[in-house]
Amino acid sequence: MSAPICILCACGADLAEPQRLGLAAGTCLEAPWLKTYRSAAEARAALGREDAVAEVWVASSEEVQAVNLAAALKGDHPQRAVFLVGGQSGSTRSRANAAGLDGVLGPGEFAARFEAAARKGAAPDGSRTVERSAESRSEAAVSAAVEDGASAADGPDGTSGAALYGGSLSGGAPDRPTGFLLTVVSGSGGAGKSTVAVLAAHLAARRGLRTALLDGDLQFGDLHELAGPCPSLSIEEAAADPAALAALADEALVLVSAPRNLERAEVVGGLFESVAAQLTARFDLVIVNTGGSWSDLHAHLLEQSAASVFLVDQRASSVRACRHALDLCLRCGIATGSFLLAVNRCGRHAPFTSIDVSSALHGAHVAELADGGPEVEELLGAGLAPTLASSGNGLCASIEAMLDELLPTAARGVSATAQESVMARFGLAGSRAREPRRSRRGRASRRREAAAPAALETVKR
Repeated sequence: MSAPICILCACGADLAEPQRLGLAAGTCLEAPWLKTYRSAAEARAALGREDAVAEVWVASSEEVQAVNLAAALKGDHPQRAVFLVGGQSGSTRSRANAAGLDGVLGPGEFAARFEAAARKGAAPDGSRTVERSAESRSEAAVSAAVEDGASAADGPDGTSGAALYGGSLSGGAPDRPTGFLLTVVSGSGGAGKSTVAVLAAHLAARRGLRTALLDGDLQFGDLHELAGPCPSLSIEEAAADPAALAALADEALVLVSAPRNLERAEVVGGLFESVAAQLTARFDLVIVNTGGSWSDLHAHLLEQSAASVFLVDQRASSVRACRHALDLCLRCGIATGSFLLAVNRCGRHAPFTSIDVSSALHGAHVAELADGGPEVEELLGAGLAPTLASSGNGLCASIEAMLDELLPTAARGVSATAQESVMARFGLAGSRAREPRRSRRGRASRRREAAAPAALETVKR
């Protein structure tokens, strides 16, 4: 049997200028272990006659889109390892997943894989899903650190850090750390994502879960102001120095904050997936806050999360935005089965209830988060999130119930000893969180209107 080879499918322009693929300028694409094809038909024919193909890399072709060619090759030969090169948008990744491709390689990832194969003089092992950590090519020093960090996030059996997304707190082999990735999103700004993410993180840490809070609002994230006293790193620091992040793995709660300068948001966006993978490899629970303006980052997070909280507030525009965002998820092929829809700031005089919002969303299950009153803004604004989390506030009780619904059974409670240990780390030893409040809303208030408010009727139409 002949030695394994790699097949690279790319158009003439890409083959003439390898840097377009993320490779160094002048990279030699003629090697015994590598065969290149420009035509989709030639690539399909070659894959059929070659008996020792370890991996197929599809970057482009002269006739069809790369994702379509990759899907065709995978359909022809399901046993082959077929990777798409490029295609970082959420829709392309969704199409790649639907086609059963073995991975999507960013420019830095493809370059690293190509160079490893060139050093060995043979194709890399295609039986393992390739790591999907992102790399910023414009930040050379940080890029090298990101590669080191992705390696550190790998499981001991070689499983990539990105494959740890969506793990179960109660599942998985004991030698493979798997964190539960929980993303908080909304269709518009102002729905309360930051508040819910911060309080959920503190309440989870009080349960004894090693929790990481990651700020994905890269331009205007302010979790460093709201989270209160806890160990923290910026996303750039976490990417550049994985050892510093690893040193915090035993902390009850760690914050990884957005960049302080919003002009750094675009650069940091390339590091986000790598940092998230490191966190899921080291913590029991990773809670990600997101911005109000949707981007590919939202699609990637929703695809990889074990659960997602989708917030709606008391504005008709928020309900409409929720519907638009859910439609976008469906068009991108993002499964919504793990979504928990929740209407925020519910109270006796609130315009909407979960029933109203559910009606506007065609009967979808919608949870309610209570209006916590002015003390929520006051305490969070003063950096006193731990105090708020221990106060028994109605919003905190609602989020506790939400965590019970979202997290695996093993994560819902911890022993009294573990709880006291965690509370001591927050300076709360000897205090106990109040039992969740039961709703005092009477039957009359729940049936205060037979029809939804006029504003919501507009949303339905």
